[in-house]
Amino acid sequence: MKRMLAALAFASAAGCGGGDSGGTKNLANFQGATWNGQITTTVTCSGSAPQTSASGYAVVFSPGTGADLQYASQAGCIFQFNVSGNTASLSNAPVSCSTNANGTNVTLAWTTYTVTTSDGHSLNISGAGTGTALGQTCPFTQTGSAAR
Repeated sequence: MKRMLAALAFASAAGCGGGDSGGTKNLANFQGATWNGQITTTVTCSGSAPQTSASGYAVVFSPGTGADLQYASQAGCIFQFNVSGNTASLSNAPVSCSTNANGTNVTLAWTTYTVTTSDGHSLNISGAGTGTALGQTCPFTQTGSAAR
């Protein structure tokens, strides 16, 4: 059980966003240089205490195909976002991909993912979904921040 929890926490971190909800799309605030920061992932499996881990976060947003923005994670997930004001929200949910974490195959599925920046220098991150490994599916949440 602990191995599966550790694998989910590690893998969900490897796969990787409130703010103004106005109608203006501030795409320039998201695009450009790499965003670097920390993201905290909490995995909650039935019958076990929540497991939390922190990891580095680095992403570069580019113009999207069929969405305002997108990026591809190291695990091979393609995240697409539509922007409203200062908030970019996942538009192609659920985003699923598989990875190997510490020798365990993990399938991740993000159902929500939001990134917010009002100044193009500070980014807030939140997301949620499920991870499946060793025959068990557990929900995860992610929160964090990044800067450039």
